[in-house]
Amino acid sequence: MQKIDTRYRLPILSFLLIWVVTNQIIGQQAPQYTMNMLDKYRNNPAYGGMDASLSVTGALKSQWEIFPGAPKFQHITAHMPLYIASGGVGVQFYHDQIGVEESVGFQASYNYVFETSFGILSAGFSAGLLQKRIDGGKLRTRDGIYEGNTIIHNDPILSSTIGSGMAPTTSLGVYFANDFLEAGIAIDQLVSPTITLNNAEETSFKVKRTISAFAEYGYTVNDWLQLYPSLFVKTDGIQTQLDVSTRFDYQTIYFGGLTFRGYSQATIDALAFFVGARVSQKVSLAYGYDITLSRLRNYTEGTHEIVVHYNIGKTIGVGKPERIIYNPRY
Repeated sequence: MQKIDTRYRLPILSFLLIWVVTNQIIGQQAPQYTMNMLDKYRNNPAYGGMDASLSVTGALKSQWEIFPGAPKFQHITAHMPLYIASGGVGVQFYHDQIGVEESVGFQASYNYVFETSFGILSAGFSAGLLQKRIDGGKLRTRDGIYEGNTIIHNDPILSSTIGSGMAPTTSLGVYFANDFLEAGIAIDQLVSPTITLNNAEETSFKVKRTISAFAEYGYTVNDWLQLYPSLFVKTDGIQTQLDVSTRFDYQTIYFGGLTFRGYSQATIDALAFFVGARVSQKVSLAYGYDITLSRLRNYTEGTHEIVVHYNIGKTIGVGKPERIIYNPRY
């Protein structure tokens, strides 16, 4: 395996993923999960309540293992039907770390569900807060001076201190589902806010608007085996990435699948395998491993992802109770 110069270990990924234009930092911001089909609410607020009861999912991902400054993501979602309001509600918390950049966020959502003759159609909206933080003291430049506690980047844009900032976030989505097909489209960071950090340079982030689309078809092979081919595409208008996946369910207990990620010759990223099982009536556990196909394969030992899902398995708050009319004759 090729070695990386230790002088640039931590900032390498930061400079691969972000580039500087005047006084703004723009970069790859949205995390890339492999098992998107196991938590459809994470990318689309219109999916809230589609699991028919309280559904909680946690995901951990360590991308490009052993790569200095490699991305690490943690995400928790919870959603449930809200029959009294003809829809669903949900919340999600997330924490992402890429190189010297760290993001922490929270969102809450509501979606309204329409019943049609050909399936269920849902429209949802979410809002929340996003905080970004950069530890400029961990950055290194070729012309910088780093002796003892001295940190001088010799770059007027790069900060040598820790800076953080916060901005509101919004997302919008629609989702359709019937007995065979599910499909949805969502816009994340709808207003594309700017986050200004409280360091001396007042470094600012333009949070990119991201559009994602998902489609999955269910095919029953026999009484024991079902197949679910799916597509997941994500774009910020500049870069586009596509996941092509096939998941199988065996006896409604065991499941697994294969994902290929790549939209073009320049964006071929990984081949992923995942397996899982329903360890109880309410809990399922899945593990995924990405084999890196890009040039980063020379510097990494792959990507690991774990997903834990809990579904309470019973109906909550099915609308308003019927009015009771007391009759003295009974």
